[in-house]
Amino acid sequence: MAGLWRYNEATKEGKYPIVLRRDGTPLTSRYMVLALKDPATAAALRAYADEAERIGMDPQYVQDARRLADEAVIEAQRVKDGAEKADPDAPPHRADDPAVLAWARSIGCPGS
Repeated sequence: MAGLWRYNEATKEGKYPIVLRRDGTPLTSRYMVLALKDPATAAALRAYADEAERIGMDPQYVQDARRLADEAVIEAQRVKDGAEKADPDAPPHRADDPAVLAWARSIGCPGS
């Protein structure tokens, strides 16, 4: 399987079907999860920070996004060096939990 899971009929809930807030409620708006060890995340976060700065978002927020991009570089290097494993575009390799998928479908599969 290539591409984003959300666009595959068999995995339309996405690779990460539920994202929880700190109070335990699921995020119901659409989203995309980026793991820091993904080799593309640092560039994505830098572009995000640049756009956040351009549109006038809080300077501390922008600075923190850039700091997180720097952390992503470190995580991606650990993957490159073999200390970690990253699989952002890998096919499914874990068994789905039917209860999690049912929950995701019950809240409208916001990831997809």
